Parts: sequence; structure tokens; C-alpha cells
Amino acid sequence: AVGSSNHHSCAQTTYLSGSIAKSYAIKSFTFLRFNTSFNMSVLKSIAVFLLVVMANNVRGQIILPGGCPDVTAMSDFVPGRYLGKWYEAEKYFAIFEMGGKCITATYSAEDDGVIGVKNQQISTYTGMKSEIVGEATQESRDAGKLVVRFPSLPVNVPAPYWVVDTDYDNYALVWGCLDLGIMHTENAWILTRARHPQLSVLEAAYAAADRNNIKRSYFMRTEQSDCPNN
Repeated sequence: AVGSSNHHSCAQTTYLSGSIAKSYAIKSFTFLRFNTSFNMSVLKSIAVFLLVVMANNVRGQIILPGGCPDVTAMSDFVPGRYLGKWYEAEKYFAIFEMGGKCITATYSAEDDGVIGVKNQQISTYTGMKSEIVGEATQESRDAGKLVVRFPSLPVNVPAPYWVVDTDYDNYALVWGCLDLGIMHTENAWILTRARHPQLSVLEAAYAAADRNNIKRSYFMRTEQSDCPNN
């Protein structure tokens, strides 16, 4: 009887030990699976966060899902006719222009086909005038696809500058996009030769935007009142 009792006790102990081990294994697997899933979720969140930070610091502030839209730059762009001063009439929000008014862009011919770029604006907070000087180069001859660089910036990252449409005398529609895979950033500007353009000039630029999948709803008007003459 004692042997039978010991055998029963041993079997029960073995059964309990096996059950505990099985339960522990299931819990460990469940925890591991949850932990792996949690880690993947965290990694994905970090990746998205880094992409957003990159987007904000590299180029633009309009962040949209997916890749860059299908936009076509001019195929018969003539740099010589594009030179001179342009006034910024409207733009997509960009942190580097925040608080700025009386914004202008002046383009000049440099050596080896390089286009000199000088952007100026006045701070609405301090009234101080600021400017940044850079250069633009064409990706291919006769194409409106340009790349702009500003050497004075801490990180001299080339930025896409596509002339989508212009009549050279009244308006220009400029666009740029940075593809980040799961998302992209866009910048766009409507430039005009006159500080205060007629409505028909803006409508021509709007029509070009509509033809090229550039969302008109993101445009913001640039303040061009109470500006110096130069």
C-alpha cells in the first residue's frame, strides 16, 4: 500500500510537473510572440517617426502618404528667359519661409550653365531682411528639371526644383517632391513677375497645377504688401 501510494504520489508529481512545464512553455511562447509583435510595432513606429523627421528637415513640410504624384516638368525649358526677379505669390507651407513676407527669388546666369539663386524675405516678427544664396543646375538639357543647392546651409542637400509651367513673362509654377517610400513631401510655388499679379495670371498657374496633379488646396498666399521697392 505504501509502495502504491508512493507510486501514485510520484505519478501525480510527474503529471503536475509536466503540466507546469507545459503551461510555462505556452506562456513563454505567448509572451515571446507578444514581445516580438510589440518590438516590431515599436520599430515600425520609430521608422515612421524618423521618416517624418527626415522629411521635415530635408525638404518640405507637406507630408502625404505613398510615393510622389505623377508630375511632368517642362520639356522645352529656356533658362535664359527664366532669369531675373520673381515674386512669390503663393506656396505650400515650408518651415524655412515661416513668418516671411515680401519673398522674392532672383535668378542669374553663372559659369558652366549654372543658374545663380538668391532668395530674399522680410520677417513679419522683426522686420529684418534676410537672404540665402545658392545655385541651380539642369538635370538634362532643355528640361525643366533642376536641382538647387544652398552651400551655406549646415547640410547642403540638393533639392528638386521642377519648372512645371511658365510663360516667362507673367507666371511660373514650380514643384519639388522627395520620395520616402511609404510617404513623400512636396513643395510648390507660384511665382509672378509682378508683385501684385492680375487674377488671370494666377488662374493660368492654377490651371497648370490642375493638369499636373498638384493640389491647389495646399497653396497659401504670400504677403506682398508694405514691401521695399528693391
